[in-house]
Amino acid sequence: MILDNENKNLKVHEWLKEYTEKGSMDIVTGYFTVGALAYLSKQVNEKIKAFRFVLGDIVNFDMIQDRTIDLLNENITVEAAFKLSKVAQEAVEFLKQDNVEAKTLEPNFCHAKVYLFNPEQDERHKYFISGSSNLTEAGIGLKQTNNVELNIAETGNNNQYQELMNWFNEVWNRKQAHFDKTIIE
Repeated sequence: MILDNENKNLKVHEWLKEYTEKGSMDIVTGYFTVGALAYLSKQVNEKIKAFRFVLGDIVNFDMIQDRTIDLLNENITVEAAFKLSKVAQEAVEFLKQDNVEAKTLEPNFCHAKVYLFNPEQDERHKYFISGSSNLTEAGIGLKQTNNVELNIAETGNNNQYQELMNWFNEVWNRKQAHFDKTIIE
């Protein structure tokens, strides 16, 4: 099935919410936002017994002098500031859970994007999503963007799923994959 962010197909966030049941989830993403992590925390966290993330850079983690300019272009009401703070707290709490492990690749940059779900019960409910969607609000379709995102989603324990799981495990176990570089501050 094709998932994109512009037509009537499911968005990545809709697929995650609809097809995730009890099980484990592995995600690789080049970029992520606290809002997308908070979304996972709200929508699928109770169903997932173990998360493994290979994360690239956090979006909007800019140098302070650049951030001032960016803030001028955004909606910086008191309400928006409190909401951002609350979402950031939710994301941090999500990452601090015992069932969440997160690594970064140093010195490499991970540009890949894949979402792998392994259910506790029925192998036919395994799924993967692979394509261009980072773990950001725009990437998973929670907010509008000028980017066109395209992903392939497939269910079942087929060869493609197995190859992606093997690839994920290889990336997860690389010597360049580090726990200590992940941002949890």
